[in-house]
Amino acid sequence: MVTGPFPESSMTELCDLCRRDQLEAIYEPERSTRGLKVYLCRHCGLLQSLPRIDRAQRAPAAVSGGADWGNVRYGKGFRTAAALSLLRKHTDLSSDLALLDVGSNRGSFVRAFLEAAPTASIVAVEPDERVAESCGKLDRCELVQTRIEDAALETGRFDIVHSCHTIEHLAEPARVLADHWRVLKPGGLLVLDAPNSAILDADDIIEEWFIDKHLYHFSARTLMRTVVAAGFEIIAAPDIEDHANLLIVARKAYTAYRAKDMDHREVAEASRLVAHYGSTRARNLAALTFVSIEIAGMAPKRVAMWGAGRLFDTLVVHGSFTPTNLSLLIDTHLKAHVADRYGCKLAGPEALAEADPDVIVIMSRGFVDEIATEARRLAPRAEIVLYADLLARAHVRKAA
Repeated sequence: MVTGPFPESSMTELCDLCRRDQLEAIYEPERSTRGLKVYLCRHCGLLQSLPRIDRAQRAPAAVSGGADWGNVRYGKGFRTAAALSLLRKHTDLSSDLALLDVGSNRGSFVRAFLEAAPTASIVAVEPDERVAESCGKLDRCELVQTRIEDAALETGRFDIVHSCHTIEHLAEPARVLADHWRVLKPGGLLVLDAPNSAILDADDIIEEWFIDKHLYHFSARTLMRTVVAAGFEIIAAPDIEDHANLLIVARKAYTAYRAKDMDHREVAEASRLVAHYGSTRARNLAALTFVSIEIAGMAPKRVAMWGAGRLFDTLVVHGSFTPTNLSLLIDTHLKAHVADRYGCKLAGPEALAEADPDVIVIMSRGFVDEIATEARRLAPRAEIVLYADLLARAHVRKAA
């Protein structure tokens, strides 16, 4: 993990937003299998990873806390409710709507939208054959199994384009947004969701956020500028309280234009965020050994851990944690993709009742409340220990 600027760090590649050649490398992600570095456009402030490798050969699933994390399809269901809530405010779901769903994944949004809009139809675009058929046999749904860049769709066909956590994967987001504009009817809606770079300000982050699969790292400002430059009018801006996601609703409005204006403030903020992230993550990684020591010290109590993903991997790699000492390792989603993690067999939450642990360590940040509630239901006598509390105590011990 290295922060820049780097020697000879200027690039001849152009920024996808402002089309300037002012990209400067400012960060090198940990364990990037593609050799990516993060570049900041010194003109508009858009963060982007180069080289723009978006069609690499599919690699085995990597459940990693580094940049090589990927090919584990979690699905996008966690954003469906938010998208539908906004759509209800801005369109009549009882009308005969035609919707394009970009990157349909396992079809959670498709199914929810078809239920909420009983006369609507959907074209679902999903290139991954492992999950595409989730939409293939649904009524009122046409599956197009290809990448959105390669989909030949009719001009002016759709009332709505919905794109959830896809734009950050594209080599040319501006070009794809321009095509979304083309396939929309006059006044049609774009519902766009993406990761939010504001999460780089978090104090408890330990995993590598700049993963190889994400080529663009948007802030609210740079994503809205990219959307407006494609010919859209923003009618619902991202929620400023949501530091993890950027959900936008925009209306097809006018001819696209090139975003030329310099944005000193955005450049400074992006630079500050990356520097803060690099130093905070390094500090947290250095404290993980103390987290491992505290968990090991819980013996001879039976300790279960809920969460075997990115936080868990980082604890093993950087904190020298020994997972085989656990009585149980739980992960609801990963269990379907991998059998074990570092020699410890994965189990589902239902295994808690039989294991009857004394302690349940929850290695999660975004879903901690839901997991804690379910853990208390399944193992009511177990003590619940949260990752955030472990990390906070580790910093105290490290400073002593």
